[in-house]
Amino acid sequence: MNNKFTVEEVNLICIFECKSRTKVISDIKKAIKHLDDGEMVELSNRVVAKLNNMTDKEFAVMEFVVTE
Repeated sequence: MNNKFTVEEVNLICIFECKSRTKVISDIKKAIKHLDDGEMVELSNRVVAKLNNMTDKEFAVMEFVVTE
């Protein structure tokens, strides 16, 4: 899998903590509608694209940990 996530992308995924890749994608898409920050919209869209390009199996074995 070539979908390396940045620290910022992992942190965003952690906000939508869920074991389902499709649920995380859905929740991020719903949240984008409420974002006023262009950088956050860009980050969110980038994460959705990466999640769309991976399988549920790949997502299930990934470990997402918040980094400060």
